[in-house]
Amino acid sequence: MAITDLLSSAVSSPLLEKSGSLLLAGKGRTIMGLTADVTIEEKHKDETIITSHPVDQGSPMNDHAYNEPPDLNVKIGWAGPALELSAIYQGLLTLKENFVRLIVMTGKRLYTDMLIKSISVTTDLQTENALVLEINFKKVFIVKTAETTVAIEDQAEPEITGQVQNGGTVQKTAQSESMLSQLTGLGEVGGAYIPGL
Repeated sequence: MAITDLLSSAVSSPLLEKSGSLLLAGKGRTIMGLTADVTIEEKHKDETIITSHPVDQGSPMNDHAYNEPPDLNVKIGWAGPALELSAIYQGLLTLKENFVRLIVMTGKRLYTDMLIKSISVTTDLQTENALVLEINFKKVFIVKTAETTVAIEDQAEPEITGQVQNGGTVQKTAQSESMLSQLTGLGEVGGAYIPGL
């Protein structure tokens, strides 16, 4: 296992998130080390989806549930020179546009593998010389996929499940005139239908 695989699996483990949340609670709020001057609001959302299947009579049947990835909404702000505020805003937009997975520490919890889903900025009379952002993060679960080749003799139906075979050069075959074309006289082999005739 490569060191990068080891590090990425350690960083995104649920155990790290839970222990990090306990150890780092109240130690500061950061987005990959970027600390805002003020945190106005944090909204954490963990949702369980309970499936619902209609039945012939009676209430719908609920027989399955799964957890949605966590959502995090933060409203944060910075004050300072316009050039510095613009650099912070552009930096966050770049992280969003490049789908960079972030580590976000809030006052209550540590999140890993978070993508920026949206960034909202409102400039009004009170925030003209400040940067107040509302950022929506969503956790992504990363999976690894691999391709495999199965020998033809191990396949139940190789003509359906086998790999694409090169059939070589195929010669055109003559097609007979369709019955509709013979009856109406409006078509020819390979011809097109012409409306209104």
